[in-house]
Amino acid sequence: MGGWACLGPGSIRATPHCLPQPIYNPRMAPLGILFVCIGNTCRSPMAEAMARAMGGDRVRAYSAGLNPTGRVARETIEVLDALGYDARGLQSKDIDRVPMDDVDVIVSLIGPSGLRYLPHGLAARLESWSIRDPYGDDTEVYHAVARTIEGRVRELIDELLTTELPTI
Repeated sequence: MGGWACLGPGSIRATPHCLPQPIYNPRMAPLGILFVCIGNTCRSPMAEAMARAMGGDRVRAYSAGLNPTGRVARETIEVLDALGYDARGLQSKDIDRVPMDDVDVIVSLIGPSGLRYLPHGLAARLESWSIRDPYGDDTEVYHAVARTIEGRVRELIDELLTTELPTI
């Protein structure tokens, strides 16, 4: 069963201006979230590790690249470790290696342009975040980017895993 999320501030009403949004039900299968960037080297692996930790058994997190480099950056692993996230199992991979039937939400970390390269006809909610690519920068930039991603992932997980229906 879904709830209603309205575009108007502070009001929740079933009007033509409202869009139905899925409300997570703990009895449902885990929610699948795919994070996409260019190389699947820095940003999307960070988001995957963070979503796995924040969502626990209620989330299946994936990451992929539009043009994967085949490796996760050493700085990405170091920053995740420093922030307390488990980086084990992270791999740089193409979207074709993600079980798209299990994906409910796709987040482009490179802004709207990343959504244009996704396969057509996906039955998933699409999100677009413009997150700076730290590739080749120093550790401070990696930490700043990780903190930005951490905040955005936390907001998304909190929104998606809401178990109570809004009051109408």
